[in-house]
Amino acid sequence: MKDHLVPKVGHHRLYDLVSEKTSLETKASTARWYAEMMIDLFFSANAKEKVGEDKFNKLSLGEKIKILREWCSDELIDALNLIKQFGDIASHYNPSKTIKESEVNKIIVKALSLFDYALIDLMKDGGIRKTEVTAVLFSTFLPSIRVRVLSSILDLSDIKGNSDNDMFLLDKLLLALTKNGEGKKAQKLLSKLRKEEKIGDYHLSFWLEKLEVIQGKIDEGILPIPENISDCKRNFDDVLSQLTSFEKVENQALIDVFDTMLSQVEPSDMGDKVPNLMVLM
Repeated sequence: MKDHLVPKVGHHRLYDLVSEKTSLETKASTARWYAEMMIDLFFSANAKEKVGEDKFNKLSLGEKIKILREWCSDELIDALNLIKQFGDIASHYNPSKTIKESEVNKIIVKALSLFDYALIDLMKDGGIRKTEVTAVLFSTFLPSIRVRVLSSILDLSDIKGNSDNDMFLLDKLLLALTKNGEGKKAQKLLSKLRKEEKIGDYHLSFWLEKLEVIQGKIDEGILPIPENISDCKRNFDDVLSQLTSFEKVENQALIDVFDTMLSQVEPSDMGDKVPNLMVLM
């Protein structure tokens, strides 16, 4: 759970979703419920506007997924269909159809990762560079989420050292990995990219030095790296308070997604960790 964020309205179902004491059928049907909740919170705005909120809310999950195809990625639709498939099996008695633990574990991860897709849709195709503060807003969330989102929108097999966008995304991925306790993985990725001649010696030395500085600050315990949703709320509020009216308008879609996830969440104080160090995030 530490690698994912769950909206407050879904917290009461977490036990059913992840406890070792709940059955596979309970977990699978809860994952289906969770998917319906996430659709309502993050993916249904366009569909509700098109067909009407009341009508959309009355549709079956399968019907909702079909409508969402117009606006959502194939990856998200596939994830929702997979969750629905096993959730449906778990919700009905049929001795000829059973579900395996590995299948249930897969859809639990899919369900908990649905928030990633909301961010991927906003960050892909240059969205993370929409304004100078977009990436800073993005950095207020868990490093694990940032790693998954950045890994999705950056094609490491086709990365180009002369592409400003690729280098920007790689920089953010390396920082996120380091902040996620995966500094060695970040270094190995750099070595691999250099060996494949996708980056040059300058890139390699620059990032190795930068990551060493970041790791030092992590070891000092002064960076406001979020560990839970309350930490994310604290960081997000801190950054939001510094944005201009123009920056807020330009990033409204991203802010709305964050506001939805952080609704009813109280910010932490993160102890002695220094605020306003987002430039290092």
